[in-house]
Amino acid sequence: MILLKLDRRDKVPLHEQITLQIQRLIEQGSLPLGSALSPTRVLATQLGVHRTTVCRAYEELWALGYIEGRPGSYTRVRARPALARRDEKAGRGILHWESRVSAPSQAALEFCLGYDVGPPPGGSLPAIDFRPIEVDPRLIPVDTFRRCLNAVLHREGAGILRYPPYAGYPPLRRSIAQRLQVHGIAITEEEVLITNGSQHGLDLVLRLLTQPGAVAAVEAPTYSLMLPLLRLHQVRPLEVPMLRDGMDLEFLQRALEHNAVSFVYTMPNFQNPTGISTAQAHRERLLALCEHHGVPLVEDGFEEEMKYFGRVALPIKSMDGNQIVIYLGTFSKVLMPGVRIGWVVAHRECVQRLMAIRRIADLSTGAPLQAGLEEFCRAGFYDLHLRRLHRVFRKRMQVTLSALREHMPRDGVTWTEPEGGYLLWVELPDSRKTCAEVFEHLGRRGVAVCPGHQFFAAPPTYPCFRLCVATLDEAQIVEGVRRLGLGLKELLIH
Repeated sequence: MILLKLDRRDKVPLHEQITLQIQRLIEQGSLPLGSALSPTRVLATQLGVHRTTVCRAYEELWALGYIEGRPGSYTRVRARPALARRDEKAGRGILHWESRVSAPSQAALEFCLGYDVGPPPGGSLPAIDFRPIEVDPRLIPVDTFRRCLNAVLHREGAGILRYPPYAGYPPLRRSIAQRLQVHGIAITEEEVLITNGSQHGLDLVLRLLTQPGAVAAVEAPTYSLMLPLLRLHQVRPLEVPMLRDGMDLEFLQRALEHNAVSFVYTMPNFQNPTGISTAQAHRERLLALCEHHGVPLVEDGFEEEMKYFGRVALPIKSMDGNQIVIYLGTFSKVLMPGVRIGWVVAHRECVQRLMAIRRIADLSTGAPLQAGLEEFCRAGFYDLHLRRLHRVFRKRMQVTLSALREHMPRDGVTWTEPEGGYLLWVELPDSRKTCAEVFEHLGRRGVAVCPGHQFFAAPPTYPCFRLCVATLDEAQIVEGVRRLGLGLKELLIH
């Protein structure tokens, strides 16, 4: 006979109390393997509960693997595998994952382990961090965006919580098409595909245009996460040097003449990591080269609307009469990084093919955030946010450039002077110091930078690094650049 004690004043339902107590008796060995449990009717009478209460408890124990029963026989305790303990889960297990996974996935792991360099080496001062490339959290319009989400949920109810169309929430696609028309890109919503950020868009483009062994032309330096993405798809990067006015088009022309290139990848505005923006003539020639060789041009407009100095040059996509440009955009770098919404703009056939790929891979992007973002834009809050960012970052960039002129060593250190965005690129004279060693040294002086080797497929022959002013105010920038100058002077002396 099983001796159980039920507490009817307890908030735990009676069937759960029965389940837990029998489970405990089995685990303690009080009910050994093969022991017969009381019939449900007998145990119900003994405990003074309805028979269905005991049946429910037995069903739960059966589902958990503690008991088994056969028609016409007693329900008995069965041998159940022991629950894995924390220390056992931390063990290696029987599979050697290195031998089971694909080579590209192993390379992705190795990149991530090396890419996350962590905090800079401890110095006497807390580090001023020039690494994060995201909107300053102090500038994110949290309350306004929350009101927009609430308005959408109130207006559309459960409808907005269903699966959205594979290409994206139609009003948001229309909104993006209308915004891009301001930048000279004449499109309709059918040429817009919503993605989970621009990185997702890049992955879709690679799936569409490449196969293992293909070649893609990229700027050198380039967006750091583009390089491991190419390796994941087993695509070889063909590095085209960046000059002061953008990608070296003479080099690119020779490369296109001697290589079967799947696509050319470029960031004409505020290039990551250099901050360089290309002139109209450069954009025209780059487009003409790709048209002549019949090569798709992937234009990454990740900070398109962050122009606050000088004249505005229109995106290359605005001149794309022959429909060879695939344009990528995102809200992450301008509005809020946690809203993982970007877009791909291309010829309708290209968008249709990309949509088929993403439908199989991840179905779609969440509808509530898309709808909340469309409400935010339609109500005019996005334009207000942009104007605020322009005021703030025009000042921050001016302060940064002024501080660099004041504190940087004079003997060969150079840096870019962007026309917008958040990024600057610093190069040191040729020396025996590597980018990683520069990072380590500056970290000990209380300043963190992005080491330059992360932005090249092959290690650079000179020390370099990226600065980002996105999350720092003017006082932090001035102090950070002062420390930077002191650290670089020490490096160059030695």
